[in-house]
Amino acid sequence: RSDTGATIRIQAKVFVDATGGAALCREAGCQTMLGEDPRSRFHEPSAPEEATGFLNALSLCYRIVKTTPSEPPPAVETSDGFGKSAFIYGINPDELIVNTLSLVAGKTLVDEGYEAALALAQKRAAGHWAWLREYPAFRGYTLKDVAPMLGIRESYRVVTEYVLTEQDVRAGLEGQDHPDLVAVADHALDIHGGGHGTKELKGPYGIPYRCLIPQDTQNLLVACRGAGFSHIAASSCRLSRTIMALGHAAGLAAAWSADKDGDVRALSAEQLASIRNETILGLL
Repeated sequence: RSDTGATIRIQAKVFVDATGGAALCREAGCQTMLGEDPRSRFHEPSAPEEATGFLNALSLCYRIVKTTPSEPPPAVETSDGFGKSAFIYGINPDELIVNTLSLVAGKTLVDEGYEAALALAQKRAAGHWAWLREYPAFRGYTLKDVAPMLGIRESYRVVTEYVLTEQDVRAGLEGQDHPDLVAVADHALDIHGGGHGTKELKGPYGIPYRCLIPQDTQNLLVACRGAGFSHIAASSCRLSRTIMALGHAAGLAAAWSADKDGDVRALSAEQLASIRNETILGLL
């Protein structure tokens, strides 16, 4: 359905859901996961005993620049409610990007919707800058602008033919025996908010093609943060560079599947190997 309310029918032999929150898969009736998985589901050592609604926190980045004199931070309604942490980087010391890391609880997006989550993040971004500017290293900076979109790390995830777990991520390539690996990732297990923190990995690991195939479907692939990952594994897979590799893999698979009546399970071992080679070379 378009923004005007009109319904647009799109016909294709194969569909790829790249919506982030797996909107197409959810509309198609695919089974999804949301929040922390109970330990009994995937037997992950770091999973809680019981399922929870916790989601990786939302961010809203902002840019600061050195000025003489610096301008005071904008007036804020409140300065509480956000994690007092930041990841700060920039091309040069005179212009920096501040990643607020844990500005709004991830569940806010699901419970209250995008616009409400964005409005809350915008208020808290101002408070975050007021807090950060108290440190002497940042008193010579002025807030230049705030990102127009939320940084969303997690929402709905699809139940796929195979769901990547903490065990896969920690095993690394040398400990995995999946015959259908199509992408490689190496980011730490990185969950923001709730005191979860970051857990570094020993090396890269692979993502199977089956993580892109929703159960009980024939011509649908999912290539976004909503693909077949456990909550813990998703905290590593969610990075843009990994999602780009999965999108590349899904695009190749969709093109080949279109010649096989749209059956995304019909790829040969040689085709899967070709996809793996292309996605890995694309990261070098």
